[in-house]
Amino acid sequence: MIRVMVVDDEVPIRQWLEFCINRLEGYEVCGCAANGAEGYSLFRKNAPQIVITDIRMPVMDGLEMLKMIQTIHSGVATVVLTSHEDFEYARKAIKLGASEYILKTEITEERLKELLDKCSRDIAGASPDTLEKTFEEMSNRNHYLRSLVLNRNGSVVTERFLNEYEIRLEKRAYVAIDVMMKAEEPRKIVLPKEELLELVIKVPLDVEHTLILGNLKKDGTVSVARQQEQIDRWCRLLLAQQPCKIGCSDIYDNPSRLGDAMRQAYDRVRLQFYQPETELFRTQPTGHDRIEQAEKYKIRFSKELVNQNFRKAMEIKDCMKEDAGREQVPDIDYVRKLYQFFLTSLYHMTRDDVDRVEEELAQLGGRIQEAETFARLNEVLEQGCEDCGGSGMGRSDYSAPVRSAIHYMEEHYMEPLALGDVAACAGVSSEYLSRLFREETGVKFVVYLNNLRLKHALRLLETTNLKVYEVAEQVGYSNLSYFSTVFKKNFGQNPFDYKNNYGR
Repeated sequence: MIRVMVVDDEVPIRQWLEFCINRLEGYEVCGCAANGAEGYSLFRKNAPQIVITDIRMPVMDGLEMLKMIQTIHSGVATVVLTSHEDFEYARKAIKLGASEYILKTEITEERLKELLDKCSRDIAGASPDTLEKTFEEMSNRNHYLRSLVLNRNGSVVTERFLNEYEIRLEKRAYVAIDVMMKAEEPRKIVLPKEELLELVIKVPLDVEHTLILGNLKKDGTVSVARQQEQIDRWCRLLLAQQPCKIGCSDIYDNPSRLGDAMRQAYDRVRLQFYQPETELFRTQPTGHDRIEQAEKYKIRFSKELVNQNFRKAMEIKDCMKEDAGREQVPDIDYVRKLYQFFLTSLYHMTRDDVDRVEEELAQLGGRIQEAETFARLNEVLEQGCEDCGGSGMGRSDYSAPVRSAIHYMEEHYMEPLALGDVAACAGVSSEYLSRLFREETGVKFVVYLNNLRLKHALRLLETTNLKVYEVAEQVGYSNLSYFSTVFKKNFGQNPFDYKNNYGR
């Protein structure tokens, strides 16, 4: 009897599905849930082999539930219920391993039976070893193996742990292979018929990565070089069967190094971000978890901006890009955050409309997250810099009114300053100075004043023993909390941390 779980927030649909499924020979409903959170809890408890789920539900939607289910067991068959306006969600569900999707308006008892029978055939083709394991056992083992990959400081691998989680690798040559599926492709991985690996284990790391572990076939006459050739050929067969990218570890012979092997395969395949045309990755990344000069670039970039030197800031940004492309750090999320910092600092130091800035940065952040390659990430950064403007910053050919305004601001930045006061000193109207200031400096009056205060705040933090609140007061900020917030938006850290880090 095949166990089916139904997840939908509409009671009539749940009841109708339960009624129809229980009438079908060979199927039984093992649980019904009203949202993804309940569904995930039932999944852990009842171990269904097929899940039928709606997408849009309260508390937790169906897509989020599928993500969580995938981390426990990637072999579960899933049917997604959708409506005409939710086809984009259905496409995302296919990425997460859904076997089928169907419009709610088109589902009938006959169609339901067809879908369940198809799911049953998929289940029948799965590994018997996988199907025999309980979901709790699979969950615990996969959680342990994922921790070996994601813990960059290394996790303990002992014989006791290997036995407890039924990881049956023998103490002889083995390899770890990370298969990274393209987002549009189904997650089912069919191994080549050529028998290369024994005691194979599949570990779903997330919605894109699946790790394959296994001992190499016993053959004492084969050299290491020959074994590597066999692994390459086996990986090429896998690539020929389905679109994917593959990262392959070195050959190890001690199970205590399992974490090293898995992390190596995982890091290597993520190099596809920098090398999208490559399919098989056996080259070790640089070994750096961070871009070596990144923190210095961040501070120098922000400093040039507060000094109104847009051109120099862009040069520093270009140096960062070159280092990122050369060092190819496998932690792509870290690289994305670094690029986001440069845009955040730039926008906050050249714009004065906070709400509009946050909206634009949110849009840029979405494009950064969607960038599938390093080249595309660079395009987003460059487009953001171009759209932001600021090219007038650092000019030396300012008109007399602007020169007078800047001179007055340099002498009185620590005082409450209004545009009218500065305009009066320059001998022009507020409206005229505002327009002229924006045209010639590249930023508005209030942005220039803020940058000027931050420039002097940096100097005091770096060269004096003043407390942070004293620095805030001396540069014209009466509210310490506001000063700290502005400082962090521009420099990526609060003034307390900046002072301590600079001292070190």
